Amino acid sequence: LLIQSFFLYKAYKPITHTNITSSSVLEKIKSISELNTVEMYYSSIIDFSDAKYLNTIQIPFTKKQFIFTVKAKVKAEIDLSKLESKDIDVKDNKTISIKLPTAAITSKEILEYKKKKEKDGLFNEITNEDTFNALNKFKEDLDKQSIDNGILVTAKEKEKISLTQLLTGLGY
Repeated sequence: LLIQSFFLYKAYKPITHTNITSSSVLEKIKSISELNTVEMYYSSIIDFSDAKYLNTIQIPFTKKQFIFTVKAKVKAEIDLSKLESKDIDVKDNKTISIKLPTAAITSKEILEYKKKKEKDGLFNEITNEDTFNALNKFKEDLDKQSIDNGILVTAKEKEKISLTQLLTGLGY
């Protein structure tokens, strides 16, 4: 009876049909959306100088300046949580194509800054607002520097590699 059951099972083995939809793939892709960030680190020297002017003539003893070093971090990624079912096209359960959102800079952070040289003007002292404004200007320039250094291209390439590995593991 046992042998006969084995042969019957082999002959009439249940067949499973797996149908993978774009929504099931979408759930798996969204689960890795936070993992693929690209970070770039920067060290820079900021040279700040300011003086008071009367028309085009600098008023004596009003020039102030400082130099400090800054360390910063910029992150970029493709936000896969923005993907929708219409962005995923499953073909014959073996091939898949995905329209990825564009990469974007998601954060800029100043890690550390140290003043190296500071010189007050006799009638124009350095204030915290001067330091704050110089750091904000530096932070604004980080976008351009990061894009020029290829952070968005790197984020897209890294995302493609990760998705290819995930989808290959799923049988695509």
